[in-house]
Amino acid sequence: MVMNKQNQQRTRRYYFFNHAWERSQHKARPMSSREPAISALLLTVLALCLAACASPTSRDRRAANVAEPTPIPTAVVPNKPLYEVARGDVITIANFNGRIGPIAETALAFPMNGQVAEVFVERGETVLAGLAIARLDTSDLERELALAQTALTVAQAQLAAVESTNASQRQRAELALALAQLDLDFATAQAGDFPTAEQTYQIARLTILRDLAQLAVDELATAVDPQLYANVQQAELRVAELEAAIANTILTAPTDGILVSLNLTPGRPVVAEAPIGTLADLEELEISANLQPSQMNELSEGMPVTMALANRPGETFTGFIRQMPYPYGTRGSADVEPTDTSTRFAFDNPEDAQQFQPGDRMNVIVLIKERPGVLWLPPAAVREFNGRTFVVVQDAQSQSRVDVTLGIEGDGRVEILEGLTEGQVIVGQ
Repeated sequence: MVMNKQNQQRTRRYYFFNHAWERSQHKARPMSSREPAISALLLTVLALCLAACASPTSRDRRAANVAEPTPIPTAVVPNKPLYEVARGDVITIANFNGRIGPIAETALAFPMNGQVAEVFVERGETVLAGLAIARLDTSDLERELALAQTALTVAQAQLAAVESTNASQRQRAELALALAQLDLDFATAQAGDFPTAEQTYQIARLTILRDLAQLAVDELATAVDPQLYANVQQAELRVAELEAAIANTILTAPTDGILVSLNLTPGRPVVAEAPIGTLADLEELEISANLQPSQMNELSEGMPVTMALANRPGETFTGFIRQMPYPYGTRGSADVEPTDTSTRFAFDNPEDAQQFQPGDRMNVIVLIKERPGVLWLPPAAVREFNGRTFVVVQDAQSQSRVDVTLGIEGDGRVEILEGLTEGQVIVGQ
């Protein structure tokens, strides 16, 4: 009985699940040499089984992939916006950016080429009409003028000498003519109504002498060489040209104003008619803007505008389009290319402009068209396809396409002329 019990106990030690219990119950019993090997073998087999359970084979994974396909997500149908046909005002406006500047602005330029000799004023100064602004170097012109004046003096002297000689000769010829006429008159009076043959001869002879004296007088009237007169005239013209050129070397202010710009320094060369400064009257200001042709096509001179300083949008001023360039307005013509292509906006109250400074940036709003109390929709509610303009009307049970006729558009609204009634619900795009 005892051996059997011992054999049962020894046999129970080989089971893995009872091994720990067995060790705790028989700590005092020594282990045989085969027991450690058997325990290690059981541990290895158990580890392999666990690994097989934890990691499925590639064949299993492929089978799982085939058996479980990826589901296709259900498409999300977006909700389209709905709009209601409303009644209100539709306006078309144009918004421009411009800058404050003087109404009267004059470009300054010398009428001739030259080199600056002196500058009498500075940029920002107030000048009066006629005040000298700058002067060009005149040394070369003054030398030419001296030579021209000398040539004029010589030509005048030559002409005077010839004229003096001719005057003396003419006086003699005129005296001779007077004497011949006197002799003829005396002989005619002596002969009376019935002259003798000798008297007739004397009268004829004295008549010829009188005619010869008259011929001498006539010849002396044209005795001066015309070239002498031409020389004097040419010399006079040259002197006048040089004097005018010297006068043009002084640039003067054409009107009263402020020199808002002046690009001159002594020694600098200048080109004729090239702007070197700007004279402006800062008492009268307006807004100037350079617009595109597509923008000016919608505008006309005299249209009312609303103006505001860019950094003070809440404060507005009223005004109008004062001037536009050709062919959109009255400035310039088809024959003369305009030097200023800007569009000018004037204040209704000129005193409003005095609170601004030249160069301040302004916003200008022009009301192009206005339709009060009309049907309208947002542009997003209107559709176009193959030249057809329509909307999708949402009824209680269905949707239908309805052709519409549009009017003006502006400020997020488009005018509906035909096709809809107020209150209809429209499906947006």
